[in-house]
Amino acid sequence: MAFRARTLRAAWTAPIEDRIDFILERCRGRRVLDIGCVAHDVSRMASTDWLHGRVAEAADFCLGVDVLAEGVDHLNRVGYHALAHDLTTGPGPIGEIGPFDVIVAGELIEHVPALDMLFTAARDLLTADGQLIITTPNPWAPHRVAAGQRGDCWENVDHIMFAFPSGVAELAERHGLVLAEATTTTPSSPMPRRPRAIAKAVRRRLRGTGWVRAAFATRGPESVVRVSSQPTLRWTPGERAATFVGETFVYVVRRPTSAG
Repeated sequence: MAFRARTLRAAWTAPIEDRIDFILERCRGRRVLDIGCVAHDVSRMASTDWLHGRVAEAADFCLGVDVLAEGVDHLNRVGYHALAHDLTTGPGPIGEIGPFDVIVAGELIEHVPALDMLFTAARDLLTADGQLIITTPNPWAPHRVAAGQRGDCWENVDHIMFAFPSGVAELAERHGLVLAEATTTTPSSPMPRRPRAIAKAVRRRLRGTGWVRAAFATRGPESVVRVSSQPTLRWTPGERAATFVGETFVYVVRRPTSAG
């Protein structure tokens, strides 16, 4: 747990304003593979919010891949470069076109049953310094946590899981990769100040996990330090002034560097 905590703290970056802007900046002028490029509603492909259209415009070269052959045919008819292929079977024809500087998986991982597909594709198809960018709903977003606690069923019914940071780091490591960056988008509105009574109640609920905080909290890349066994909701100014409460989590996965 201490090792994983160090991995995550090394990956944390400040929240970003917009996931699409983040992806476009990483894809500009690069060779890009966009996994899951087809929009289920064809009319959405004319929208400026359609991710593949924006990525294809920014990239030097962009190949889209999807299992929906009809949608792929449509993309090719209107001038995009796309292949119908199931990456769970391996890189197939994409291997002849790669490698790629960036692989984009936008709002995809929560839909696919074969989670290792994205990481296998990254391992097989990325350049030495390439990056896999995953965006996915943030499981820690306060509105999502509250809905789960109430037992509400409001999430997209196509979703089969939430990708939390420690799990993404583990999947990356099992494929010889590393989680290099992790952040969320900024919340659409400021979080309201919590009443003192609610804060006290939450502290009481968290107190049972104090031994985990005491034994495994980390500070910096090398050391494991002991902290108070009484969790607190008060923010303590320090090394990382970031809270992960935005709607979307963004993960960047890379090959490990020679330095580790």
